[in-house]
Amino acid sequence: MTDMRRKTTACPYDCPDACAMKGMFDGASVTLEPNRDLPYTTFLCGKGLRWASRATSSERLTTPMLRREGALVPVSWDEAVDVWAEKVRSAVSRHGPLSLMHLSSAGSLYFSKLLLPHLFAALGGYTTKKGNLCSSAGSFGLAESFGEVPVTRPESLSDHARGVLFWGRNALETHAHVVPLLQRVRGRGGEIASLEIRETPTTRFADRWWRVNPGGDWALAAWLCARLLEEGASDGWRERVENPEEFERTARSLDGAFLLRTAGVSAECASELLEWLMRFAPVTHYAAFGAQRYLHGDAQFRWIGALAVLLGAFSGPGAGLAFSKDEMALFPFALLPKVAYVRRLPVATWPVELESLDPPVEALSISGANPVRQSPGSDFVREALRKIPFTVCIDFVLSDTAKECDLVLPTTTFLEEEGDWKGSYWHNYVVRSERILPPRGESLEETEIFTRLARRLGLPLDLTEMKREVDRAMLASPLLERVGEGVFRWDEPDYWCASQRKAALPVSVPEAAEGREGALRLVTVHRKEYINGQSWDAPSVEALPPLSVHPLDAAFFDLKEGDEAVARGRRRGALRVVVREDASLGRGYCVLPQGTEGVNSLTEPLASPGFGAPFAESWITLGKG
Repeated sequence: MTDMRRKTTACPYDCPDACAMKGMFDGASVTLEPNRDLPYTTFLCGKGLRWASRATSSERLTTPMLRREGALVPVSWDEAVDVWAEKVRSAVSRHGPLSLMHLSSAGSLYFSKLLLPHLFAALGGYTTKKGNLCSSAGSFGLAESFGEVPVTRPESLSDHARGVLFWGRNALETHAHVVPLLQRVRGRGGEIASLEIRETPTTRFADRWWRVNPGGDWALAAWLCARLLEEGASDGWRERVENPEEFERTARSLDGAFLLRTAGVSAECASELLEWLMRFAPVTHYAAFGAQRYLHGDAQFRWIGALAVLLGAFSGPGAGLAFSKDEMALFPFALLPKVAYVRRLPVATWPVELESLDPPVEALSISGANPVRQSPGSDFVREALRKIPFTVCIDFVLSDTAKECDLVLPTTTFLEEEGDWKGSYWHNYVVRSERILPPRGESLEETEIFTRLARRLGLPLDLTEMKREVDRAMLASPLLERVGEGVFRWDEPDYWCASQRKAALPVSVPEAAEGREGALRLVTVHRKEYINGQSWDAPSVEALPPLSVHPLDAAFFDLKEGDEAVARGRRRGALRVVVREDASLGRGYCVLPQGTEGVNSLTEPLASPGFGAPFAESWITLGKG
C-alpha cells in the first residue's frame, strides 16, 4: 500500500542554502515542496525540484554493471561484490592498503558519507584526496588568519548589518535564499553592493557594483586597508590582532597605483567604495567561492579578512566576514572512522601524480563525485581511470565517470533513504531525512554497499547500523532544539561575537600574475540551473556552451556575437563554443559555465594553498569554428 504522508528530507546539494523539503510519493511520481519549518526555505529552486523527476527517471541505474570485452553489462549484486572483493584482496596482498584509493566529493552532503572510510580503516589504510574543489584555498587563508574558518550567522547580517558587500558571490543565482535577509537590510536603510568581474543578476539586484579584475580582490582589499590606516580604522582593532605593527608596515609600504592596476579599479571607484563602506557600517562581507580559485586564493581571503577587521569585524554583530564553514560540525565525533595510515593527494592533481606513486593505486572507488566532468584537467582524469587496474563508481545514473569505470554500482538517492542528516555551511539548522519512496530497482544505499563488501572481505563491519547510531546520537543531542518536522536548530556561536581569538593579518602580497600574450584567462562560473558535474538533466543546457568575452577581445580573434568558435587550452584541450559578446567584462579574460561537457578539458590540474583547485589559472585562445 502506498504511503501518502508528506515526509521530511533535505536537498543534498553542495549549496549553502541546504533547503529542507517535504515529499510525497503516490506510487508513480514524487512531489516536493519547501519545508518552511526551516525559516530560510521559503521556496525550492529549479535544481532542487528536479530531484522529484530524477528519483523516478528512466536514466536511473537499477542493476550493477561490470565491464566485459569493453562494454558494461548487467550482473548480479553477488557477482559484483565478489569481483570487487577479489580486486581489493589482490591489491592489498601485492602492495598493501595504500594501493586502495577512495575518492568522494560533494555529490551529497549527508552525514552518512563520513562513515564509508570505516571500510578502509579496517583494511589498514588507504589513499584519498586532500582539499576540495570549492573552498579549500579560501578556507586555508581564513583559518591561518583567524585560527578557524569564521562562522557568521545569517541572523547577524539580517538583524544588524547596514551594508552587505559581495566579493564576487553571485548570490541571486547560487544562494537565492539569502535575498529576504538582504531585503531586511534595505528595510533599515542599508544597501547591497557587489564587486564582480561582469554584470550578473546579483549586480543588477545590488544598489551599486564595481568591476574588479579576476583574482584582483586582494589588491583592492589591500588598497582599502592602507587608506583606512591613513584615515582612521575602527577603534580597538589592534587589540584583536597578533601582529598589528608588522601588518601596518606592510600595508603602508604597498604601491597604491600597483594595487589599483592589479585590481583593475580606478582610484575614483576605489574611493567611492571606501566611502560606501564607511557610510553603511556595519558591513557584512560575503566572499565568493570563485574568488579563491587562483594560485593566490588564500591571499585573496587574508586581505579581505584584514579589511573586515579594520572595519570593525570584532566590534559587534553585522561587521564580520562570511564564506563557508563545516556543514558536518555536529556529526558525532566518536563515530568517525580512525584511519592511522592515509596517503592524501591534492584534489585537483591526483590524476597526474598516480604514475609516480609507490605503492601504486591498484583499485579505486568513487562515490558522490563525477571527476571526469567536474575536475580540472578532465582529460587527465579520464586517462588516470583507464590506467588504474580496477575502478568502481557508485552512482544513481551512468555519469561521465561511471562510463569510464570497470564496475558501476547503483545507489539510492536521498529520497529513498531513512534517518540521515544534512547540515549547512551557511545557516545553523540540520534536517533529518525520511524515506519518501522505495529504492529503484536493485539500487542500495552506499552504507549497505560498503557493508556487503566488508562482509565479503570477512570484516566485522555494519555501516548501516553505524548510520542508525548516528541517527540516534543526533536525535538525543543536547545541542539540538527541534523546531519543526525534521528540522533542528543549534545555537551555533558567531565567531566574531563569541570568540576571543586574535587575528594574524597578512604581511605579504602574492606575486603579480603574468598574462599570456594572445590568450584569455578562463574563468568558469556556477549556474543556477545545476551543480557542477550534475548537468545531465538540466533543461537549459545549450547545445554549445556560451563563451562570454569582451567585444574587443572577440574582434582580436576575428569573432563576433553568435559565431561558433573553438577554444583551445594551453595543453591539448579543445572545446566548441558559441561566442557571446559582453561589454560588462574587462579585457583579457572570458567566462564559461561550469559543469557542461568538455569545459574542464580546458582547465589546468594545479594545486593552490590549502590544496584547492585553482580553476582560474587557465588560459585559452580562440579560433574560427
